[in-house]
Amino acid sequence: MKTIRTLATATLFGLTALPVLADAMTLYKDPNCGCCAAHAEYLRENGYEVEIVETYDLATVNKKAGIPIGQQGCHTALIDGYAINGHVPADILSRFFAERPEAIGLSLPGMPMGAPGMGDDPDVELDVVMIDAEGTALPYPAE
Repeated sequence: MKTIRTLATATLFGLTALPVLADAMTLYKDPNCGCCAAHAEYLRENGYEVEIVETYDLATVNKKAGIPIGQQGCHTALIDGYAINGHVPADILSRFFAERPEAIGLSLPGMPMGAPGMGDDPDVELDVVMIDAEGTALPYPAE
């Protein structure tokens, strides 16, 4: 009986110590971009497993992922069937993965100052968009 109780306690504490996340992500970035590496480190600090793949052809990655022109950030992560483009904050990623909408993914177009990896200003307002299954950009979370 003591063994079962010990096993149950170990399992409970083991599960509560880990954040509930989607699968590991592969982040595609330009080899010369430091802010993309900073964003990857931020994601790791927030519990994500991040593999970085350096490429000089991010346009092709975005096209294959379904990120429309005009909605592209400076790097693209592929995770659990979604594309995450740019410096999307971890709290928004967590909400998105909890909801699991029918969508291509999320984007924070451009390189907005104050975003995670771009100055990390917690008070900055960021215009994250969800790219729906048809490729339309919608404010996320919905206003």
